Amino acid sequence: MHSAPAIQPPASRLLASIAAITCVEFFETGLVMFAASQIMAGLALTPGEFALAYTLYGVASIFMLYKHQWMVERLGYRDFILASLVVFALGGILCATAGGVGQFTFGRILQGAGGATFFTAGRMEINRLPPEARFHGLLCFIGSLLGASAIAPLAAAGLLGVWGWPALFWCAVPLAVAVAWVAGPHLSRATVPVGERSEEHWGWLLWLVAGIFGLQYAIQEIPSEAASSRSLVLGVGIASIIALSVFAWRQWQKDRPLIDYRGLFQWRYLLGIALYFFGYFMAGTSGFLLPIFFKEGLGLSLTTTALVLSFSFFGSVAAALLHAAAASRRPRPRRFMLAGLALYAIACLGFSQAGRLDDWHLLLLPALICGIAIPCFIGPVAFGTFVELPPKVFSHGYQVKNIVRQLGISSSIALSTVALQFFYARRLAVLPEGFHPDWAQALHGLSGASAGLVSPLTLASGDVFFLLALCTLPMALIIIAQRTFR
Repeated sequence: MHSAPAIQPPASRLLASIAAITCVEFFETGLVMFAASQIMAGLALTPGEFALAYTLYGVASIFMLYKHQWMVERLGYRDFILASLVVFALGGILCATAGGVGQFTFGRILQGAGGATFFTAGRMEINRLPPEARFHGLLCFIGSLLGASAIAPLAAAGLLGVWGWPALFWCAVPLAVAVAWVAGPHLSRATVPVGERSEEHWGWLLWLVAGIFGLQYAIQEIPSEAASSRSLVLGVGIASIIALSVFAWRQWQKDRPLIDYRGLFQWRYLLGIALYFFGYFMAGTSGFLLPIFFKEGLGLSLTTTALVLSFSFFGSVAAALLHAAAASRRPRPRRFMLAGLALYAIACLGFSQAGRLDDWHLLLLPALICGIAIPCFIGPVAFGTFVELPPKVFSHGYQVKNIVRQLGISSSIALSTVALQFFYARRLAVLPEGFHPDWAQALHGLSGASAGLVSPLTLASGDVFFLLALCTLPMALIIIAQRTFR
């Protein structure tokens, strides 16, 4: 990239900028994940409508991730990030003032489009640090995103208790202003000459958006009971896969594609991307299910649930920083990944036994183990996926990684919703009719146990956690068999 000569800011200022930029989306996502049931109840949303809003958030995010390099080439990182902060805050205002599903969904779309910038931008800013400071930049990056996730439940509980669910979105405005003030003056303004910029590809991007939305919609509509609906859902899913395949093939033929797949077509990177998807799927399922499990299933208060989840997330922060320190000396990616999978399975098995426990405090250990497990798995993938990528395609590789992150998280929420609805219906079927609320009411805070009985939502959550524990077995076999991440 080229720009007028500029004085490089001190490393300390860049570290502060990296931390500020990186935390934005993770903090807001943590707020929304924690307060999903309160948001649904406040706006009278069904679980399907909430999942659809999250799906569209992911689609908008993926769209902007494909345009990330295109925007940076024309605006430079400073102007692109400042514009993204404005869009993100505007989306928050629309969500906060929404009276129904339409405005809320549009606000989430804007937040997805704005929020897509921050994670990739934070990582790319590390490359501006002097070589001797880049490891500290990586630690700052990891600590910021995990630290934001850790404090989000406590912040959400406080905001919900004082101002209600709209405050979760109003806070996007002061957050965006604070990040612009901290990071804006120190971000790169470099742009790319006109002849070297990526092509437009707007038509193909709309094709991509349609394909991604169709695939996510098909996943979300899996539990439809009508045979005709199932046929339609299957048709939408197949058509979406074909559309996405055509998009990938067309981009492969371009001389200046949005993302240079040809430079990314190497085994280590492709395996790493697949592992990333599974890792973020794990993170998304636990992030979505645990607040519902503790608040609506076990009936814990907002404050207690927030403390439990923050306790889990601070375990993630400690595990990630310890892994980074250990990996810099003696990298053992396969061992760490297997340990992460084993810990995740143990935690899920612990949660699955909640219906048999007399004291919810016994679930604190699985909560901590779950928090430790995810960075143990994702950390080695992060350290090993990009090491063989040429510098000219590194930013493209990171864009793809963040697209996969969004797909993993949005797919995990859609499939978690499907699985929870399925198991809840099965648990409800064996109880007297009308004894417990239906599926939609269950996620609106009306599903607590009564007359000394365990809530069917607690039992259904346990079933989903048991299924998640089983899903770690084939992944463990893949990790054992592969020879790339040793």
